[in-house]
Amino acid sequence: MNYPYGNQNNQGQFAAASSRPQLSLGDWLSLLGREIWLMAAVFSIVALLGIAFSFTFKKKYDAEARISVLIGQEYVYSPTVGEVGQGQTPKQEEIVQSEIEILSSAQVRANTLKAIGLDRVYDPKDLVVSSGPDTPEQKFNVGVDAMRQDFSSFSTPNTTVIKLGFSNKDPQVAADTLNKLIEEYLVYRRKVLFEDRSQGLGGQAAEFAKELDAVQTQINNFLVANHMSDYEAERTANQNLLATTRQELMATISRRTEAQGRFSSTNAYYSKEPSEVRLSFESDNSKRLIDLQQQLAELLTKYTEESQPVQDMRRRIAALENVLNSPQGKNSGTIRTGPNPVRDSLATDRARNNAEVVASQDREKILQEQVNQLEARAMQIAQIRPQYEELMRKKAVLEEQVKQFSTRELAASAQSKLNAMSNDNIRVIEHAVVPTKGSSLKKFVAMGAILFGLFCGLVAGLIRVLSRSSFPTSKSVGRSLGIPVLATINR
Repeated sequence: MNYPYGNQNNQGQFAAASSRPQLSLGDWLSLLGREIWLMAAVFSIVALLGIAFSFTFKKKYDAEARISVLIGQEYVYSPTVGEVGQGQTPKQEEIVQSEIEILSSAQVRANTLKAIGLDRVYDPKDLVVSSGPDTPEQKFNVGVDAMRQDFSSFSTPNTTVIKLGFSNKDPQVAADTLNKLIEEYLVYRRKVLFEDRSQGLGGQAAEFAKELDAVQTQINNFLVANHMSDYEAERTANQNLLATTRQELMATISRRTEAQGRFSSTNAYYSKEPSEVRLSFESDNSKRLIDLQQQLAELLTKYTEESQPVQDMRRRIAALENVLNSPQGKNSGTIRTGPNPVRDSLATDRARNNAEVVASQDREKILQEQVNQLEARAMQIAQIRPQYEELMRKKAVLEEQVKQFSTRELAASAQSKLNAMSNDNIRVIEHAVVPTKGSSLKKFVAMGAILFGLFCGLVAGLIRVLSRSSFPTSKSVGRSLGIPVLATINR
């Protein structure tokens, strides 16, 4: 039963009629049921083609291995100059991801294929060069790209373990290739992470050594121009000599002042002393007194103190002493005079003090000249000190740099040799073994082909249904045209 397209107005009964048939779910199912053979044909063709295509997939064997990545020397920051940031390390997750990137690099895959052989891993028929000439180099590059698809590497969060996998149609080749890839990875990562910096450090040390020689030449020229062999020794010696000379000058001034005082005092006493003095006085009464005293001593040996001869002798001695103590007795006798010895001694002291004053004055003059010369030299040394200290500062910096770079050169050389022999922070937990069970995509491709065939069949049925212009049932005529259906006729 056909239906018109567009609105019709038949005596006002079709004013609200739709231009398209109003179909229910049952109508759709009825229409699709009429196209069952078409949908079955489309489904069969698509499904059979997909299933046939699934048989082209070959079974592959997955070899597995595991390695553990720890923090090593290569991830510890060691600055070339200075110590800022020294010892810092990245996070463990970052280290693991870095190792995964090295494992997945094309260089590791290329080295592995070169070592194990391209023909052993892949069938030459499977390596199709899509662009460019079909040369062995291009086939090798295609093999490296194919190996990227067959190789897998991933890590579990919060662990240091990396899981590796490689699939191949030959289980032995899969295991051997994965093990060889691990070996090439361990070799290649040493080249990438452990850079031999000994040559660069040695060259930099040599450059600093040249600069150090140039600065040393400047220092030598500086010392020669200032008449020095050693600046610090010269400065210290000049300071010590200046201090010693000043002390001697002060001591000389003190001695001169003291000598001048002694000379003034001696000269004053010398002018007061007479030139001549009485040297001795002799009299006869004195001799007689001495004789009587001797006689008294002799009498005492013979007589007692109360005897008459002793008492008479004492009276005679007393009378003679009275005479000697009288003015007449003192002046009676012989008097001797001569040069004053005190004046002579003072004259000697005065001359000695005067000579010391003159000598001290001369010494003071010489010491003062030496102090002036030493002070001038000290001033000259002080003026050139900033220039000398700047040269010495450059020398100290360059010496420290030469020492540091030389030390680091030796350390880098030793570390490079150690790194070339081992990977101390990489542990192979599990080597790849020959897998016993293979896997294939045949089932998945076949199931996908069946599902896609069902979808294509359904789409073909819907397209066929939408292309028809008839009403599937009498109820759809009433819904679409808005008129009652009184009877139906089968034909």
